Amino acid sequence: EPDDEPEPAKATDDAPADDGTGTGLPSAFALPPADRLDPYGPRPAGVPRLSREQVLDYALDNPLVRAGDEKIAAMRAQLRKAQWAWLPIIETVSTLSPGANIACDDLDVTGTNSAGVVASDFDFQWCRAATNPDLDLSTLRGYFQQIGRAGVRMSFDADAVFPIFTFGKIRNTKRLARAGVALAKLEKLQVQQETIKLVLQAHTTLLLARESQVILRDAKAVVDKALTRVEADLGGSGDDWDADADVANPDRDPNDLVRVQLAQVEVEQLMRDALRAEALALSALWALAGKAAPPGFDVVEDRLEPFTIEGGRLPLDDYKHIAIRERPEAHMARAAVEARQAQEKLARAAFLPDLGLVVGVGYAFSNAVDREMSQLYYQDRFNYSRVTAALAMRWRWDFHNRAFDLQKARADLRAQEYQREAAELLLGQDVNQAYQDVVQAEHRIVLSQRATELEWQLVVSFEQRDMVGSGDTDQLLRALKDWYKKRFEEAEAIHAHNEAVARLARATGTPLIAPQRPQPPAEGSQGASGAASSSP
Repeated sequence: EPDDEPEPAKATDDAPADDGTGTGLPSAFALPPADRLDPYGPRPAGVPRLSREQVLDYALDNPLVRAGDEKIAAMRAQLRKAQWAWLPIIETVSTLSPGANIACDDLDVTGTNSAGVVASDFDFQWCRAATNPDLDLSTLRGYFQQIGRAGVRMSFDADAVFPIFTFGKIRNTKRLARAGVALAKLEKLQVQQETIKLVLQAHTTLLLARESQVILRDAKAVVDKALTRVEADLGGSGDDWDADADVANPDRDPNDLVRVQLAQVEVEQLMRDALRAEALALSALWALAGKAAPPGFDVVEDRLEPFTIEGGRLPLDDYKHIAIRERPEAHMARAAVEARQAQEKLARAAFLPDLGLVVGVGYAFSNAVDREMSQLYYQDRFNYSRVTAALAMRWRWDFHNRAFDLQKARADLRAQEYQREAAELLLGQDVNQAYQDVVQAEHRIVLSQRATELEWQLVVSFEQRDMVGSGDTDQLLRALKDWYKKRFEEAEAIHAHNEAVARLARATGTPLIAPQRPQPPAEGSQGASGAASSSP
């Protein structure tokens, strides 16, 4: 019975076609599909294809953006710490140490005057070392002589300060922490917008490289036709030593063959440059999209088209005002001024005291000390329990250092205010440069399109003359070179326009580019496969 399973495909190691220039190098126009993770060369079949918006979504989840999220979380923790600054910090001390062997006796002391009349009487408590009244426990010698019967002493003390009024210290600490959170959020937004700009630039550079390949394929088709005609007119190629002179066109210049071969070499060189630019742009997109994106992905778009500005291009002054209002760097400059203002107020508040309520509890127990030490004049360090509450004022009289700190804070504030003004001026310059580049690129697109049309008319005219044998191959090749240079200029103008629009969006801090509409595939174009072609 016949086997239902298809036979496995046989592996082939066929080398790419020769470039026809006599160098023996493979032709850049007929490279085999590259490996999925190799950005150089035609894309293999079956690789994932992402739109520009999908690449942006992956890129906005890159490690730098995640690092920004963690910085925001850290600054929010600082803000919560400042918001809970009113909560007291309870300091506790617990000890376990040798005690002392102390006994106390209660004495009744009665005094009389010279007439024998009782003047007064009072109770007296006499405390001493229990084993030897002559031991002085306040000395090392006396204490260590009774250490064997000293027992143990345990104690626990807890103290806390409830702030009542700090003359703005807590309030300005909160303000400083809020400014820190705002700066962290703006820093993340800055990274996101810079990532968007880089993705747009890499994406449009990739399409420029592929558009260049399309142009070069069209140019190579004309060169190949010219080579065929020249060889036919000469009766064979330059390597044919036995070419038939009877079929040769006597009006054909033999140098035309050299000129056509030079044109072949040039388009091969330019094609390799385009492949290199494509590989660099594609690898940049892979790096920006990160590990979350499918490995070795390709892009859906296959045609280089100018970005459409949402709502049309506005006047320059409008973009400058938008930049001051929306760009993260402008907000960061203002937030930094607020932070410096809070620091300056903190430096001023440092001259003033802090008022608070001090609360403390304590307990101690010694098993070898008489617990009946009840006289007010005696401070028992071995057995006690206490609860204290009092109003307290803490004031550090370090005025000279405080004055220096205030001078520094005021200088930092003035410097940050100047930096804010400078940032607004520099932002305006960024907007101005990007705006002028957009305007110039728009004009270049229109002019280069017209120049391409006119140059192609010359190519068609010279090619028709060459086909009937009355043309000049040198003129045809020059016209061909000028034509694909004009097409390059048109593609480069579109690339410059898109790159300038991306920079303008970055300079203003707003997404100026309109959402991308689905592109129908170009007729006869396989941009990612390396076999693209288009009609001039």
